Amino acid sequence: MFLTFLLLILNALQTAQAAFIPVSRSSSSSSSNSSEITLSQLDAIINGTTCPLKGSESLDECRTAAQALPFVNKGFSDYNITSVGEKAALLSLMSFESGGFQFNINHFPGNPGQGTRNLMEFPAVYQYALSTPFLSNQTLALLPNLKKHKGRTSYASLSSLPNTLSNQTKNAIRAVVLGDGLSFASAMWFYTQSGATQIGQPGQGCTQIAGLVQGLQAQTEAGWEHYITDCVGTTVTDERREDYLRTLKILNGNT
Repeated sequence: MFLTFLLLILNALQTAQAAFIPVSRSSSSSSSNSSEITLSQLDAIINGTTCPLKGSESLDECRTAAQALPFVNKGFSDYNITSVGEKAALLSLMSFESGGFQFNINHFPGNPGQGTRNLMEFPAVYQYALSTPFLSNQTLALLPNLKKHKGRTSYASLSSLPNTLSNQTKNAIRAVVLGDGLSFASAMWFYTQSGATQIGQPGQGCTQIAGLVQGLQAQTEAGWEHYITDCVGTTVTDERREDYLRTLKILNGNT
């Protein structure tokens, strides 16, 4: 019964995604460089990923640059991310985490609920699903034992749920955001709108962190390190740095 209900939800997503228009951040927080990523640039960034991958258990997850390009550019446009520095940081993260767009969920070691093209961990995936207008009701329907207050779901009760959900429920919630239209925009959402305190209202993401946006727009390594440690919440490594610098070079046309 649970799986049948989940399949009905997923079948409705392809049509609904076309109508989804995220709330954009103010254009004043971005630089004026708004040119789209080109196919040759994206192909170079993901090192020419070809699909399907022979011997892979995740053939349906792999995407080439040509398949990903419209969703990548739409994500940047919807969330009003226009500067080369910001795009390079987000794209290098997406490529690094997904193995050049080979994967859409965490396979190694297989963390429950972790996925999308920047491999967001479950609490963020959960908030992404709740904050997406056409997915919020479906997501709520997957949550057990919701506490109601005057007929309305308490945000406080939703915020505490991720720590109590089963692995099956976490994976079911992850599944509703894995379509290309959402999966390729998740890094953009996390950067600009995560951290909401009310259902249906966007948060400020990482843009509220002092100096972070300015550092990325200035294309400095220090700005990128700030993004990795204080926004993404992971460790700076040589491999991540190399991917960022290479992506920055490609987007600046210095290939």
